[in-house]
Amino acid sequence: MEDRLHMDNGLVPQKIMSVRLQDSTLKEVKDQASNKQAQILEPKPEPSLEIKPEQDGMEHVGRDDPKALGEEPKQRRGSASGSEPAGDSDRGGGPIEHYHLHLSSCHECLELENSTIESVKFASAENIPDLPYDYSSSLESVADETSPEREGRRVNLTGKAPNILLYVGSDSQEALGRFHEVRSVLADCVDIDSYVLYHLLEDSALRDPWTDNCLLLVIATRESIPEDLYQKFMAYLSQGGKVLGLSSSFTFGGFQVTSKGALWKTVQNLVFSKADQSEVKLSVLSSGCRYQEGPVRLSPGGLQGHLENDDKDRMIVHVPFGTHGGEAVLCQVHLELPPSSDIVQTPEDFNLLKSSNFRRYEVLREILTTLGLSCDMKQVPALTPLYLLLAAELMFQTPQEMGLIAIAARQTQGKGRGGNAWLSPVGCALSTLLISIPLRSQLGQRIPFVQHLMSVAVVEAVRSIPKYQDINLRVKWPNDIYYSDLMKIGGVLVNSTLMGETFHILIGCGFNVTNSNPTICINDLVTEYNKQHKAELKPLRADYLIARVVTVLEKLIEEFQDKGPNSVLPLYYRYWVHSGQQVHLGSADGPKVSIVGLDDSGFLQVHQEGGEVVTVHPDGNSFDMLRNLILPKRR
Repeated sequence: MEDRLHMDNGLVPQKIMSVRLQDSTLKEVKDQASNKQAQILEPKPEPSLEIKPEQDGMEHVGRDDPKALGEEPKQRRGSASGSEPAGDSDRGGGPIEHYHLHLSSCHECLELENSTIESVKFASAENIPDLPYDYSSSLESVADETSPEREGRRVNLTGKAPNILLYVGSDSQEALGRFHEVRSVLADCVDIDSYVLYHLLEDSALRDPWTDNCLLLVIATRESIPEDLYQKFMAYLSQGGKVLGLSSSFTFGGFQVTSKGALWKTVQNLVFSKADQSEVKLSVLSSGCRYQEGPVRLSPGGLQGHLENDDKDRMIVHVPFGTHGGEAVLCQVHLELPPSSDIVQTPEDFNLLKSSNFRRYEVLREILTTLGLSCDMKQVPALTPLYLLLAAELMFQTPQEMGLIAIAARQTQGKGRGGNAWLSPVGCALSTLLISIPLRSQLGQRIPFVQHLMSVAVVEAVRSIPKYQDINLRVKWPNDIYYSDLMKIGGVLVNSTLMGETFHILIGCGFNVTNSNPTICINDLVTEYNKQHKAELKPLRADYLIARVVTVLEKLIEEFQDKGPNSVLPLYYRYWVHSGQQVHLGSADGPKVSIVGLDDSGFLQVHQEGGEVVTVHPDGNSFDMLRNLILPKRR
């Protein structure tokens, strides 16, 4: 850190230390400095760093609106006005000599002030990067570029969670290595802001409700697939699922996988036919197997691949299945392996594969696009310089009268519930809010309600805007924001720490505002509402909605602390998606119960057929907390 700092007099600090001075020492230093004069110069912003107005002229709700945030709650934890302290004395303009500590240039300081915090987990003095000095952009213009009108990328129309599940066989070190290989190549092909890639273990594949939360199942194992698991995969296909087989034993539709020893670990020439009937020729590493047609087979799809040999061995087949749009692309060439793979035997083979590497990715992207995924690549912006304070300093040293919120335009390593990844492209409203709740208070005795209050605050922040009350945003227990009961549009993650008699709570929240992918965004709902009702509602802005959410949350917390949960539950029930909903306990074959509301701790209450109302808990699966609900053990 020291080599990136200098003082106004040209000196370079050798070491930065924190020193606590006694009151007597402070007085002595002030007395010595009172005889010196100093002129404090403040840098003036450069024109190139000013945030420009939006270029497309699209007017957003929330711009220059003094009443945007509604009425101020009774108790505020910090000023949102952004006004500067009055008087030069507040800026240190007294008779004390100062040597200001700067980054390597004032220009960089200004960039620091005008940059939005990216998602950062750890940092140290040794890993602060040297960054270009010309990084500046308007967040508004970036957000506009991702609006539905401008975005030509494939939209997820299925309503499923944007998960790509990778099944690589039984649990072993070899399978784990194969998972990392497949995950790496897929991450290079798909839009990483739109999809999350997960390892699907055999036990989880048989037990958990993944079929409704999967856009693509990738099967990459030579092992024979157990019959019960094979039936699970076929059921997923029959429901409209998409499958990519990479050198696997999985097949159906009249095709059979047969071994051909002459092809084992050899580099062959492949002719690949795209959906538009154009061809790509490339060198590929063969798995040693091929597809042969059985006596009965389904009509093939548009993608095909065969070797350029006398037998024209079929290596890639595209097989539709069922009446709901299910389909699979099955491959017996190692599209998942790089030219540097250990099974590439000779330098000549390496050179052939390396020369075809670009076309290997072209074939993979064609297959993934055919299976409904977006492979449009986006450039990750350069990280901006910033300072970090320790979590202890942020959470436990913040004065009670001061509010604290971190806002990001984009995250590259967002975290969701249960360790899941959280996709955070530009266009989301992303924030982490710090609040303090006394242990001996209404909310302090019911901390799980914090996530419910934040979820309903997001919905209320939108639907309480005049004329936006019919935008169909809702809450799903325990921490999701939904479009109707169809598609997830955002979520909440709460981390709390109890220190003495106070809960220090970090509320992470992200919801889609201007980005149509990976699922749907609020402005999509506004556009659709305008179309259906011939209205002219303006698109909303992420910063405007974040401000409204914080204001609504403060009001809800205040009401909860004064009157308890019954003061906010009517609003929560007005917006939740579970009215009259029935769920199964334990598994899909378990007893059916009806959801009736929340208990005093914020958990779901259900009505059993026998007439008893009981509280249920999630079973811990990370796909859908409303699946496989369990009754807690009674003591």
